[in-house]
Amino acid sequence: MFVTNVERREERKGAPANGRAIDLLGKMERNEREYDEAIAYALSLASAWSYADPQALHDVMNSLGFENRCYAITLNNDARFARTSASLLQHVDGSAAILCLRGTEPASTIDRLADASVAPDRLHAWDAVRSGVYRSRKPMARYIACRLRRAMNARSVVDQEGELVSVDAPVCSDATGEPLRHHLKALYITGHGLGGALAALAAATIFQDKEHEGIRDVVRGIYTYGQPRIGNEIFARRCQNTYGHLLYRHVLCRIRPIHANDSVPVFPPPSIGRFEHFGHELRSSAAGWVFSEQPLQRADTARFGSTVDVLAWVEQRLSLVRRLQLPFSSDDHAPHRYVSVSQRSLRLRRSELGGESS
Repeated sequence: MFVTNVERREERKGAPANGRAIDLLGKMERNEREYDEAIAYALSLASAWSYADPQALHDVMNSLGFENRCYAITLNNDARFARTSASLLQHVDGSAAILCLRGTEPASTIDRLADASVAPDRLHAWDAVRSGVYRSRKPMARYIACRLRRAMNARSVVDQEGELVSVDAPVCSDATGEPLRHHLKALYITGHGLGGALAALAAATIFQDKEHEGIRDVVRGIYTYGQPRIGNEIFARRCQNTYGHLLYRHVLCRIRPIHANDSVPVFPPPSIGRFEHFGHELRSSAAGWVFSEQPLQRADTARFGSTVDVLAWVEQRLSLVRRLQLPFSSDDHAPHRYVSVSQRSLRLRRSELGGESS
């Protein structure tokens, strides 16, 4: 788990920048597929808390004004280096939902092997994607798709009436679930690290498969944090042309002495494969998140990148070597750092508007 006890206390209060909770449901419903700092902050929290238990994720999003039911599922296949966890948070009135994909667990060898698997795998007609990401997405897809169809039909994503959190219930029927007041109108997809890659791939599935035509009409945004490259040039171009305008990739960049560059978005290097980013890139700055015209440069080689990554981890902990100014660090991939920048970005946005809700 990445989140500290202090961060847990602060985030459960739901007070982002000036002590006021976010009207998250209102913002999600009103948003016309444009970038929103408040939504970015809320989804950074969701992606960070996806590493915790589903009840904690449910509570944190409740504290932001998003009263929800949470369906969570984890599927494992260690022999194929596949381990995936996803949470679908549905507002209690049914009008909005957040699909949150979990990233690499620090203590999980299987997660790390999946994250490192870069051999290409084919995603239908959209060409090649990284095999580790593809294997992690594939077993989960049909279960999440069923719950999303329920939401589209104004039904609860959890099975039991009155239930708020449902864990590891893979059996699903479109016709079950408590009837709700609204059908799904706004869907947001998010994740951190490998979870961000899975979020982008989940969106690719929604926008490619004909069976998801109804769902793609309600996708309002895909917000990822520290996401690595996931597909080759052909795949990236096709994603850009279909839903690239909805994808917002957040990348932690050097702000000394706070943090360096996150190492994950620069991988894999060209020596391993020609993988490309797509969508909008936002980089951290003293002013919060700012849009960048050019994607982050790749690490030159896997061996060089790994060596620098280890040195950067040491640099963060030993004051005598902090002057090294190394180019990137996995230590700065931690989700709470993305939450911190998102919080600052929201605070500054509210200050620009004279303290009004943004």
